[in-house]
Amino acid sequence: MKQPGDAIERPAPPEKQGIDIRDLTVAAGGRTLLENAEASFAAGKITLIVGPSGVGKSILLRILAGLIERDERGVSYTGSVSIEGQPNHAGDVGVVFQAFALFDEMSPIQNVAFARSSAVDPSVATAQQLLQDLDVPLDVPTSRLSGGQRQRLAIARTLAFNPPAILYDEPTSGLDPSTGRDVARLIQQTHREYGKTSIVVTHDYSSLMPIADRIYLLDPRQRSLVLVPAEQWESIPERLQGMAKVAHQDNEISSPVRPIDRLKFAIGTFFEGTANFAGSVVDGVLSLVPIWKNPQWGFKFLLHFARLVSGPTAWIYLIIAGVISGFVVTYFTFKFLPYAAYTEPLLLEDLLTALGFAMYRILVPVLACILIAARCGAAVTSDIGGRQFGNQIDALKTLGAAPRGYLMSPIMWSFLIGTPLLTLISYAAASTTCLITFVNSNPEQGPDFWNYHFHRGLMEIGANWYRGTHWLLGKLLVCGFGVAVISYHIGRLPKYSTTDVSRAVTSTILWSTLYVLIVHFVFAFYEYEGLVAGGEGGV
Repeated sequence: MKQPGDAIERPAPPEKQGIDIRDLTVAAGGRTLLENAEASFAAGKITLIVGPSGVGKSILLRILAGLIERDERGVSYTGSVSIEGQPNHAGDVGVVFQAFALFDEMSPIQNVAFARSSAVDPSVATAQQLLQDLDVPLDVPTSRLSGGQRQRLAIARTLAFNPPAILYDEPTSGLDPSTGRDVARLIQQTHREYGKTSIVVTHDYSSLMPIADRIYLLDPRQRSLVLVPAEQWESIPERLQGMAKVAHQDNEISSPVRPIDRLKFAIGTFFEGTANFAGSVVDGVLSLVPIWKNPQWGFKFLLHFARLVSGPTAWIYLIIAGVISGFVVTYFTFKFLPYAAYTEPLLLEDLLTALGFAMYRILVPVLACILIAARCGAAVTSDIGGRQFGNQIDALKTLGAAPRGYLMSPIMWSFLIGTPLLTLISYAAASTTCLITFVNSNPEQGPDFWNYHFHRGLMEIGANWYRGTHWLLGKLLVCGFGVAVISYHIGRLPKYSTTDVSRAVTSTILWSTLYVLIVHFVFAFYEYEGLVAGGEGGV
């Protein structure tokens, strides 16, 4: 990072704002972390919140950032958090997350530009100026930046959004003392240059004390935030050691879990999950009308998910499936026809007509939807699950960008467009393979014979599309909608490790493939009713 004297000139920073906590009680995992806690974070100052691991510092930071509802899964709180007397909401303050929560699919300059475009009152500095000021390389992909560069990029992105206060979540976690001191200087210089109210949540007292104006201890014994006078700061390491023992004992204490308790928890989880999924379905419907603060970035997210769902690899995947199904069905239908010498001349035309109908209306749609659900659903769940685990979804919220608009809307439209498109591609591959296989097996008939009889049950006089296309399109759209909701919903569930992300991918494959099979099964009761009665003529 450049020295303050080398920084670009900029107008005076916006008015600094303080944050106040009143009567805050926080419970998580069956434990009370805070009870009627009070604290004031002075405007324009650097305040540390120090405590041992496992006492709820990160949960407190998420409450300060407006990222936790009052009664969220596993966490509940009462009391108030206000910014200059106004209740806090997601997007009111900036957050530099412990894992940085950068958007790896974007370049460094795009990360910063996205934050700047989402702000109500963006930073006067351009994205390029912020990156140069914080010494972040412009020509290196985000995923290849070093840890220090990623941290500076995360700070630059937060500054571009121009919030009145910045929260730092364990900024020196896992760093050696020398690097920790460098990070502390980075925070201090950023604070001086940009004039933000800064709150640092950490267990690393030694590296960050020199830059602090005030220090609070999150005390698990008193379940409160204790303001430490400056003259007592040297005693904090000793006090932290005692608190660490208390936190460890609290984590070890657990009452026996009775079978009835397990049953109640399972039932409660089932109904909670059902309600949450129903909410996701409603969100899916609402997201069909995308609400983007900045349409340019909305379309960038749409392009990202469109590539995930129906990019080149998906085309290859579905084409191969179409080729295999077209060959297998055609070759074995005629090869193992009973008494072929007698029956083939009599049944050849009708067999081709039945093949054409089955491929277009049944075989290829079912196969394509299963493969789309498995391959594309897994890809989207992996993407969303990774964002959930890496706090990127929370980062969107702190940048004032609604996940429903920038994530769910693109996912919904990617599946609604991609499912019919990929099915059409697979059908084209299957029918072409069927033609080639038939002509090679029956050279005396030729492609014209195949073309007429293969399409005879599908063509309708005076129509520009095949018979039953409205049914086909209907079930493809229902399948696409459901797979989109399932993959997004499962991806958004809490993730605490990469194993959770892998399990989410497996769950998506299971539930989405089961879903599309049920959709095709249900449609069959109505779609072919007219055929049985002769209503779609001739098949």
